[in-house]
Amino acid sequence: MNRTTVGGPELGGGRGAGGVLVLVDPSGAGNSPVAGLLAQELHPSVHLRTDDFLQVIRSGQLPPHLPEAARQNATALAAAAQAAFAYATGGYQVVVECPDVPSSLDTFRRESRTTGAALHYVVLTTAAPTTPHELDTTTLTPDTTAKSVLTALTTRTHLLGW
Repeated sequence: MNRTTVGGPELGGGRGAGGVLVLVDPSGAGNSPVAGLLAQELHPSVHLRTDDFLQVIRSGQLPPHLPEAARQNATALAAAAQAAFAYATGGYQVVVECPDVPSSLDTFRRESRTTGAALHYVVLTTAAPTTPHELDTTTLTPDTTAKSVLTALTTRTHLLGW
């Protein structure tokens, strides 16, 4: 347990900082019950949604699926990563909820290397996993999915970097 964690599992590996979990949940469409459940179990915790970083653009926002929105999307993702790791370096366990696989995990990897905070990556899927970071949730409830993710975090199954 790191010095800032109060009960429950932690993402930082006892290194004195919090950690970040990027959770991709396509079924959650930006409002994943799993992300919320994970944030409730991690102490202290922060729950960020990448979509929120797009919603704060007040003028000139483009639909994110358009090719010309690439710069906007990259900027919002970078802001989400920087915010997540700012909280993590303050000792918080951060769940970053993404409705889609982030276009560039390098943004999160770079922040992890810069801050020294752990980065975990989990993709919830309803198909057979093809990578070690995928978790088939076909037969799982949100509660059992969250428990499976928490168990995997303690064994560093989904650790992507420091």
